[in-house]
Amino acid sequence: MSSGNQHVPEVQLKVADARQRDVGRGIARIDQKTMQKLGITAGDIIEIIGKRKTSAIAWPAYSEDQGREIIRIDGFTRKNAGVAINEYVIVRPAKVKDAISVTLAPVDMRLNVDEDFINFVKNRLMERTFTEGDTTLVMMLGHAIPFTVVKTRPHGIVRITHDTQVHIRSEPAPEIRGVPRTTYEDIG
Repeated sequence: MSSGNQHVPEVQLKVADARQRDVGRGIARIDQKTMQKLGITAGDIIEIIGKRKTSAIAWPAYSEDQGREIIRIDGFTRKNAGVAINEYVIVRPAKVKDAISVTLAPVDMRLNVDEDFINFVKNRLMERTFTEGDTTLVMMLGHAIPFTVVKTRPHGIVRITHDTQVHIRSEPAPEIRGVPRTTYEDIG
């Protein structure tokens, strides 16, 4: 392990809305200069810190966004970071651990959960990263089903892998610490 006082590069960026095609993909678009400052490349995981901490996959900014010091993230990522458009977030390279287990709960519906369903959801979320309290979308039969990440082992930013045990509750979890319930209207 390296010494505890090494400096992790971080930048402050202004939040902008994601383009429609990026919604629900867990990505954040940042420009080339910012990536260089952070010492990351496209596809790396970044930590996004607003009122909460969350993570996203860094993707290259659109050409017209280069040099504007903005981060384009969708409504889910904004909610997960506790920020609104035009607010500022701190962005830094994330320390990601492979998840031993992740527990999900539907946001606003009851589900019939069986082995096939769990495997389906797990496959959809493979290689995505989460922190406890995040909301994530899973596309199912043309519908986007929102899930709340109730619990992760270990804590912090974790990635779902083939070895991760995924647990899915059949009904919505009670309020999670400091995370308001999401409705479809919030996401818009």
